[in-house]
Amino acid sequence: MKHAGEITRDQVIAAIYETVLRPELYEAFMQAWEEHITQILSEPQVASHLDGRDVQGGMEIDPELQAHFARAHDILNQIGRKVPRTALQDRIASVDGFALLATTDGRIIALGKGAGAFFDQRTSIDALNDRLTAGSVTMLEELRRAAHQADGGSDAVVLTTDATPRHLIARIVDDNGEARLVIEGLDYRWTGEAEQLLVTSFGLSKAEVDVVRNLMAGRSLREMAALSGRSEHTVRNQAKSVLSKTGAPGQVDLIRLVAFLVGSEGPSMASHPGAVELHSELRSMDTGLQMQLFQCGDPNGQPVIYLHGMLDGMAPLHHLQTQGSLRGYRVIAPVRPGYGQSETVSSPEEALNSGVAHINELIACMGLEQPVILGHMAGALHGHVACSSLHGRVKGMVAVAGGGPVLRMKQISKMAPRQRVMAYTARFAPALLPFFVRAGIALVDSDDVPKFMDTLYKPGSHERQVVDRLDLAELMYAGYRFAAQAGAAGFTSDGHLMVRNWLAMIQGSTTPVLHLHGALDPVIPACATERFVGEHDNMSMRLFRDAGQFLIYERPEAVLAAIDDLVAFDGQDAQVLALGA
Repeated sequence: MKHAGEITRDQVIAAIYETVLRPELYEAFMQAWEEHITQILSEPQVASHLDGRDVQGGMEIDPELQAHFARAHDILNQIGRKVPRTALQDRIASVDGFALLATTDGRIIALGKGAGAFFDQRTSIDALNDRLTAGSVTMLEELRRAAHQADGGSDAVVLTTDATPRHLIARIVDDNGEARLVIEGLDYRWTGEAEQLLVTSFGLSKAEVDVVRNLMAGRSLREMAALSGRSEHTVRNQAKSVLSKTGAPGQVDLIRLVAFLVGSEGPSMASHPGAVELHSELRSMDTGLQMQLFQCGDPNGQPVIYLHGMLDGMAPLHHLQTQGSLRGYRVIAPVRPGYGQSETVSSPEEALNSGVAHINELIACMGLEQPVILGHMAGALHGHVACSSLHGRVKGMVAVAGGGPVLRMKQISKMAPRQRVMAYTARFAPALLPFFVRAGIALVDSDDVPKFMDTLYKPGSHERQVVDRLDLAELMYAGYRFAAQAGAAGFTSDGHLMVRNWLAMIQGSTTPVLHLHGALDPVIPACATERFVGEHDNMSMRLFRDAGQFLIYERPEAVLAAIDDLVAFDGQDAQVLALGA
C-alpha cells in the first residue's frame, strides 16, 4: 500500500522519459528517484543487509523499472549528443564590429554584427579572399592548413583588406576541444596622442611615425614612397629602423603591437567567459592509449602533477593561472581516461591502472624529479594509488576536497542531496548509474547547463556564494563540458571507484599525503576525511573552517603553501605537515 507522499514506480518511470525528452527536467527526475530509493533503503532489513556488504550492488530493483532505465539510456545514445552553442560562439556573435568563428574547413559558425557585408549571405571564409591582399590570402591559407592539422602552436597573423577594417587578426583557438579559426577586426583610432606615444616609447622620428601610420592604413612601401616623394630605398630603410627600435620581428608584428598600444581592445576571444586557455596536446602512451596533456606555469619551476576531479576538469588550473598563482610551479596535467580528449577504457580498474602508468611514463620521459601530485576531489583517489604504486618517484600528494572510499550508508547520508542520490545509486544499484550520468551529460550539452549547477549546488549554498563572489560560473560550465567531452565513461568509472573499497591498493604506503579540507564541504564531510587520515600513518590534514568543496578556488594560497611545505618535508613525521613543514 502506498503511503502519502511516496513516489510510485510509475512516477519514476514517467520522470525517466521526461528527462530524456527535456534535459532541463533532470532535477525533477533526480528528486523523484531520490524519494524512491530512500523509501527502499528506509526498510531496516534492507539497510542492514546492504550496509554490511563490502562490494557494490545488492539492492533489488524491480526488473521492469530496471528495463526502463536501460531503454531510456539506449534512447539517449541513439539520439546522440547535442553540440551546444559555446561561450565563444556567443561572444563572437555579440561583437559589434568585424568578427567570425569558423571550422577548420572554412565553414562559418558565428559572425559578428559588422561582418555580414564581407560575406553577402555566403557561409565560407573563402569569400573573404576577395577583400584580402595576395600576401594575406597566402597567410590565411597557411593558417587554415595549420588549424586543420591541429597545430595549436601556430602564431596569429595580421591580414590586410581593401575595406574597413583595414587589418584583421586571425588565429587558431580551442573551442571545447575543437580547433577553430577566429578572425577579428584589428580596430584602432589614429590620433596625435598615438603618434606621441610612439615617439615617447620607442624614440621614433617624424618620418618613421609616418611609415607606421601608412602601414596601419594598409599602404605598401612603394605607395608610401610615391605619396611622400621619397625613394622606395629610403622608405624601406626607415621601415627597418622602425622594426629595430620597436623590437618587432616584422611588419605584421609591428601592426599588432601598434594597434594594441594606440587603443585596440584586442581580440574579444582572448577573454571570453569559460575559456580554458591552457596549452594542450595529444600523446600516444605506452599503454596504447591516446592521452590529452595540459601544461602551464613556469617551465623551470617545481614540477606538480595535477589530477583533475570528475566535474570541473581544468577549470581550477585556469583560475590559478589567471590569478598569477602558478609562478614557480611547472604544472603537468594528464587527462584521465574517459575525460576530455583522452581515450576511454573498458573498466574502472583499467582507468585507474592506466592513469598511474601514464603518470609514471610522464615522470620518466619529461625528466620530472620528485614531482608533487595535486589531487582535486575524485582525482585524489587516483593520486593515492599513484603515491603507493610509484613510491620513491613522487614527493607526495596534496589532496584537496578528497577523502577515503565511501562505503557505508552513514557516510552517504551526510552528503548534499544530489551527490547523496548518486552515491546511493553507485553503491547499491550500480547497473543504473550509466543512465544518471548520460542524462546529466544531456543537460550539460544543452543551453540549460546552469541548471546542472543548480542540481549540484543549490542557489544560496556556500558553494554558489563562492561561484558568485569569484565570478566562476562560465568557467565551471566550460569545465563541465570539458569533462563530458568524451561521453559518460569517465564519470561512470569515477562513480564506481568512489564507492568501492580501494584501501588495499594503498595499504602500507609511506609516501606523505597532506589533505586540505573545508569544514563546509557538502559532499565529503570533514569528519569522514579526518577519520580516514587518522587511520594512515603517512597522512595528515589541514582543516579550513570557513571553506567548502571549492577550497582550491577559495584558498589558492593555502593550496600552494601546502605544496611548498611538502617539497620541503624531510619525511620524518607526516603529522608535522598538518602544521607546516
